Amino acid sequence: MKFIFLALFALTFQVQAGCAVSEEMQLDFNQKYGDDISIEIKTNDSSYYVVVSLPPILDEKEFEAVWLISDSTDEPTLIAPLQTFREGDEYVAWYEIDAGLIRQHFVVATFGNDCGTSVIKEVFYR
Repeated sequence: MKFIFLALFALTFQVQAGCAVSEEMQLDFNQKYGDDISIEIKTNDSSYYVVVSLPPILDEKEFEAVWLISDSTDEPTLIAPLQTFREGDEYVAWYEIDAGLIRQHFVVATFGNDCGTSVIKEVFYR
């Protein structure tokens, strides 16, 4: 039984390790596909209303999910999935945040499952 558990653990690790994205690859994805994802910010009294627009397909992979990350992509203090809606030929996600809670935020969009493409964009509140 221990052997089966160890074999499954090793197989899982190999699959995940074979799917690792280097920092260089991530920077390449961000530069190559960053303009395909738009972030629109509007002010509403003392808060910001943020709308993220995403294509249904990127790098020949279907849209999977979009996440909001606070402070750092390496050591985030918050990771929250954003609900998406299909509007015409794109997906849209949104959130509203009080101006007093503004920190460094990033939006991470993933396309394709199992070794897909992800794009990281910083949110610039104005």
